[in-house]
Amino acid sequence: MKTVAVIGCGKRGTDKEGWAIGHWHAKGYLHADAAVKLCGVDPNPENLAAFGAAFKLPANQLFASTAELYKATTPDVVSICTWPALHHPQVLEAVAAGVKGIICEKPMALDGSQIDDMLAACSKNNVKFAIAHQRCYEPEFIKAKELLQSGKLGDDLTIEARVGDGWDVLSWTVHWFDMAAWLFDSKPVSVLAGIEHNGNRRYQHAVEDSSVLHVAFDSGRQATFITGPDVAGGTMFCVRGTAGMMHIEGKTLKVWSKNGYEEIAIIQVPGFYGLMKELFAAIDQNAPIACDANRNADATRVAFAAHESARLQKRIKLPMTTKFAPLEILQHGPKRPPIAKHAVLVADAHHFDPSIGLSGRDGVVSAISALGVDKLTVIEAEKGELTPADLVDADLLLIYHTQRKTTPAAKEAVTAWVNAGKPLAIVHCGIGAYADWQQYREWCGLYWVWHDEVAPVKSGHPHEPCVIRIKDAALGLPWQEAWLPRDEVYTQLGHGNLVKVLATATMADGKEWPVAWQNTKMPNIAVFAPGHRYDIWQLPLMQEGLRATIDLVRSGALHGPLA
Repeated sequence: MKTVAVIGCGKRGTDKEGWAIGHWHAKGYLHADAAVKLCGVDPNPENLAAFGAAFKLPANQLFASTAELYKATTPDVVSICTWPALHHPQVLEAVAAGVKGIICEKPMALDGSQIDDMLAACSKNNVKFAIAHQRCYEPEFIKAKELLQSGKLGDDLTIEARVGDGWDVLSWTVHWFDMAAWLFDSKPVSVLAGIEHNGNRRYQHAVEDSSVLHVAFDSGRQATFITGPDVAGGTMFCVRGTAGMMHIEGKTLKVWSKNGYEEIAIIQVPGFYGLMKELFAAIDQNAPIACDANRNADATRVAFAAHESARLQKRIKLPMTTKFAPLEILQHGPKRPPIAKHAVLVADAHHFDPSIGLSGRDGVVSAISALGVDKLTVIEAEKGELTPADLVDADLLLIYHTQRKTTPAAKEAVTAWVNAGKPLAIVHCGIGAYADWQQYREWCGLYWVWHDEVAPVKSGHPHEPCVIRIKDAALGLPWQEAWLPRDEVYTQLGHGNLVKVLATATMADGKEWPVAWQNTKMPNIAVFAPGHRYDIWQLPLMQEGLRATIDLVRSGALHGPLA
């Protein structure tokens, strides 16, 4: 009689993090051999008691921890049904305890190095190791494989599989990755993916919100996997070939072929029944396991390759050289301090785009928010003006508007701010603000000349792509030049004061115009001039440029020689 322990009985519930998968493992073992001695392990007393009651287990077969389990007995087999972060240590712990077989829930691990550790430990100690991708034991998929091998669907087979209901690839779609490889009798060789990632976590690890994956296999066959909250068709699995198509829907196989349409009824049987039976045979007779972890590991690796493909924006070849979890890199990236504790932005709806209902002001707000700020006060310049009261506890002032007239209150507020040496960042159209205020134009250094002004200079603002080039390392950007999509570039500006040019824009005609500069007399003032549309502000180079400008004015010092 074999002793089997289910580690992680789980709570009985319907939410995604409350599925008691341990109960299904227990049923699988009892179906494979009704004489097994079943044990349960769970630190939650309610979960443990519910498991014991469900399978009529005595108290001496229920344990609050794996330490208690291994102190009392050495099971022949363990099922690890805990959250994914525990899979790696608990597999290694089981191997060290001397178990003969392990079934681990998916995803088998949370990074590639953990997968390597688990496989190596089991191989070294001759432990039979399987992952719970049990669908290959389910009758509908067994029948599907028979049809594919018979040639009924022809050649050039492709798979399209979908998972809806807000799931993610590590938690669910790994089943379809494994199924595709099993049906194709192939190994995945490359992955190309796009994902939506909003920093969410499930089972305490990073997950994407939705994704589209293309996987190529060494047989030349291909598969597409779509996962997310709004997937047409819900959870589905289709195979197409040159001679037909097959749709797998649980109790029914729908097949279109040269012979016409047919529906094949399936009597469903839980895949765990076949998985546990094969594991026992592997231990007793050294028989092969369809869910052998050495094969199943590819499913989890495909998930990591998908995340890495989205992170690097390129196709990832397998085996992966990346051993970390790519989504964790995105969620635990370098943290820079916020640009301000309280930033005040005076802005109007410059270049409002009715097609999206957003303006340049919305773009600046999104950029500031992305850079990080504890508090942001937005004063809509077309509706009201800046006052001294608005700046009482502020530590950063930004101006982005083209309101030509100023008010005594605004003059008082900005004058006191600048003369106190506090940081003022003038953004894009801010160089056209307060045209009736000469002092402000001197602070701008270079300013927009309105077309109806009588002036020796008539400035323009062509809309075209350009190349931003850094002219002074004082700007503090990590790049020397960057291409900017069609944007508004100010040319032939008026001169209000001597400036230090930090960056320029080179236009299609080869002419170069300043786009970032610092006031030489008032180094707490600097201008960052690109950025008239909402979408432009979503570019990393724009956000980096704004941060660099703010860093300059916050330092309050003029760096390096004049340009």
